[in-house]
This record gives sequence, structure tokens and C-alpha cells, in this order.
Amino acid sequence: MSKININPFFYFFGFLSIITGLFKPFLIMYLIVFIHEVGHITMALMFKYKIKKINIYPFGGYTIFESDINTPFINEFMVFLGGILFQTIFFLISKQILDNSSYTYELIENYNLSILMFNLLPILPLDGSKVLNIFLNKIYPFKKSHLLTIYISYIAILMLIIFSLKNINLVLMIFLLLILLIKEHKRHKLIFNMFLVERYIKNIK
Repeated sequence: MSKININPFFYFFGFLSIITGLFKPFLIMYLIVFIHEVGHITMALMFKYKIKKINIYPFGGYTIFESDINTPFINEFMVFLGGILFQTIFFLISKQILDNSSYTYELIENYNLSILMFNLLPILPLDGSKVLNIFLNKIYPFKKSHLLTIYISYIAILMLIIFSLKNINLVLMIFLLLILLIKEHKRHKLIFNMFLVERYIKNIK
């Protein structure tokens, strides 16, 4: 439990969902988020990654692993794929056991698709940015690919802001993503130095 970090705003929005009668949508959304993260964690444990921190935010969550920066392509890709795979399995099971015209099924269908599509955006630390970085690493050196991922994330956030000014929930999500992205940008030199040290210590060519 010490590895789980819950943002205070999570409790605030949970409380709002109760007093506004929207606790069921809130619960289903976080059930899907939980299943998505379990997918990442399951795949990561298969590759013997260690869990560093599980962050829970008002509109989602993400898991930080203790793994080498110089990780094989297939490992990173399979960890990314785990979230999508578990989400898809959950949706297919829901489709079989629930009435497809029921309110619960509609919520699961809508949230499943929304979370899946949102996670594929090329914005750090979303899954889409990780896939983008994986492929950029195949074309450019690590330092350049990491910076390109950061710059593309800024552009994607700017475009998202333009299309979401009337959606307060989405604006709050973007604000949170921007904070996380700025933190990653500030750590760019540190991450690159860690990358170099790791290659030197482990004699990676």
C-alpha cells in the first residue's frame, strides 16, 4: 500500500460524484482504469520489472516501474500492450454477461472507448507517448528521441486545449498532464545522464 499514491483531488471528485448521484459512472470509470493498470503491471512483472509507484489521479492513473532505461523494444511494447489487452478482455466479458441495452453496459462501453483513445494520445506520461518514444528510439539517439517526445507532447496538449475549452473535466485533465510533462522536461538531462551511466556500467553497445 505504501507504493500507492492517491491524489487528494481523487477523494474530492469521489465525494462530488456521491452528492450529485454520479457515483456509479465514477466507480465504473475507475474500475476500467484499475483493470488497465493491472494489465501494465501483469506484463511488467513478467519481465521482472519492480513497481516503484502507482499514482491515482482524479481522472486516471499510471504506474511507475523500476526498470532499466535501456530496455529491449519488445519488453516496452508488451508492457504498453498489457493495458489495452486487459481493457479489451474486460469489455468483451461485460458484453457477454450484461444486457447490451442497460445503463451499466453503456457506461462501460463509453468509458472503455474514451479511456482507450485518450491513453493513445502522444502526451507524456500517457501510453501513446511511450509507444511514440519506442519508435523514435529506433530512428534517433536516445537524447533526441526523448526531447522530440516532450515537444510533440506539448503540441498535442496545445491542440487538445483548443478542442476542449468547453469541457471543464477535460481541461482539468490537460492541466494535470501539463504539470507531469513539465516535470519530465525538467528531468531531461538527468534521464539522459542516467541512460549513459547505465550503458557504461552494463557495457551496453
